Amino acid sequence: MDIGSQDIKRLMQAFQSVQGKSEDELIRELVDMIKSGKGGLTPRKAESIIKAVEQMVNPKQRRILDKLLRELHKR
Repeated sequence: MDIGSQDIKRLMQAFQSVQGKSEDELIRELVDMIKSGKGGLTPRKAESIIKAVEQMVNPKQRRILDKLLRELHKR
C-alpha cells in the first residue's frame, strides 16, 4: 500500500485536533474519526501509516500507537 505525504498530513491533523485530551479520549476519538472517514483515512491505511512510523518513535509513543491499533481492530 502506498503512503503519501497527504496521508501523513491527514493523520497529523487528526492528532492536532484532539490536543489536550486524555490518552484514552484521544485514542477513542481517533478511532471514531478513522472509522467514520472524517480523518480522510481508512482503517487499513491508518494501520499502514502507524506501522511505518512505529520504528521512528520512542517507546512511549510506540505504546500509544500500539494501543491505537488494538482499538482500531477491536471496534
